[in-house]
Amino acid sequence: MVIWPVSSLRVANKAQAELYAAILRDGGTHKIVERMQTRAELYAAIGLHDYEAFDSSIVQTIVPSGMPQRK
Repeated sequence: MVIWPVSSLRVANKAQAELYAAILRDGGTHKIVERMQTRAELYAAIGLHDYEAFDSSIVQTIVPSGMPQRK
């Protein structure tokens, strides 16, 4: 990625242009679903389950009682 820093963006941009053309042409994404990443593939790629586990381990933020509140 260091050697070709913009190549992945150019590939993604072309895919997005094809997506928007399909939506305009077909009225939706139903004809290109097979070209899309599945939700399972996306979640695996971004490590969603690891993030969810980490997120649940964080203490909830509490707004101090002295902070102004909207009425």
